[in-house]
Amino acid sequence: MNATQIIYPLIFIFAVYFVFSNFKKTLKQKKENMKPLLYLDRDDKARHNISAIVIILVVALAVFLISGAIRTNSLNLEGLFTMVLLPLLMVFLYIPLTKKTMISTLGIHKRGALIRWEEIKGINYLKPNDKNQVKAKIIYAFAGRDTTMELTFNKGDSQFDIFKETAKEYRNIKKKEKKSGK
Repeated sequence: MNATQIIYPLIFIFAVYFVFSNFKKTLKQKKENMKPLLYLDRDDKARHNISAIVIILVVALAVFLISGAIRTNSLNLEGLFTMVLLPLLMVFLYIPLTKKTMISTLGIHKRGALIRWEEIKGINYLKPNDKNQVKAKIIYAFAGRDTTMELTFNKGDSQFDIFKETAKEYRNIKKKEKKSGK
């Protein structure tokens, strides 16, 4: 037994678990009547582009490997498994990274994760940097610790003003619900 016979099934199980858990979270959020309020254009733009390039490279590599195996008549079940199924699972794992950051009625969705309004402890708005970008530093509770995340806006962008108003409104609503016990 070689290492690929152990590693590839483990990678497959790991990838299926994450795809299933992301799908389950998405269904749960839809049941909570989540409504998108705003999609941020500038936030995490480099990561979105890199993720899209990785997806394209993974698919191109899989097509190249399958065509090479067909030409040499060396296509077997294990090879087909590794050349088709694993790249498809990697594409499913990278899809949340290609999505724009979304502000919804539940909270902030960034890189496939949801930061709920009630978890947010504070939002600090930093001064514009040399690229005329304003960053909103969000402090929230995660696993019992304070964690930060940054959202990037262009200076003078209307999305920045909309985000500030939305964050103020929804954080106040969630605080009132928490105090009243709803």
